Amino acid sequence: MEPLFPTGDEELVDLGLNVIRQSAALGGQLHPVTRTTIIDLLRIINSYYSNRIEGHNTHPIDIERAMRQEYAENSAKRALQIESRVHIEVQKQIESRFNTERNLNVTDLAFLTFIHKQFYQHLPTRFQWFNDPQTGESVKGM
Repeated sequence: MEPLFPTGDEELVDLGLNVIRQSAALGGQLHPVTRTTIIDLLRIINSYYSNRIEGHNTHPIDIERAMRQEYAENSAKRALQIESRVHIEVQKQIESRFNTERNLNVTDLAFLTFIHKQFYQHLPTRFQWFNDPQTGESVKGM
């Protein structure tokens, strides 16, 4: 899946750039508490949609509960909550590195390995395995 970039429609490109400019200006006007709250909410939204793409449907309320370490009794639901919490914790680590490493290369193998290692080592065991499409063999990720 690749991002969709508009082509040939200058008006649409201009509108997109205007949204970016206005959102940047708005971000600078937010009270720090409001900004932090919005960032926390967006992490939950990002986790929800990222996991949903993978077929892991965790309701945002359950993600919020996971962030408070309030897990469901149902083991499958609890595993999804943990996955979401780990996703958000790794996102925070990425943000921290962006804030402290000004020349961070997000395409560097070491950085990508860091992300995957942080994510996989904290996932529930059931999410650490995948089937190799060529051999059909079950393989542990990281």
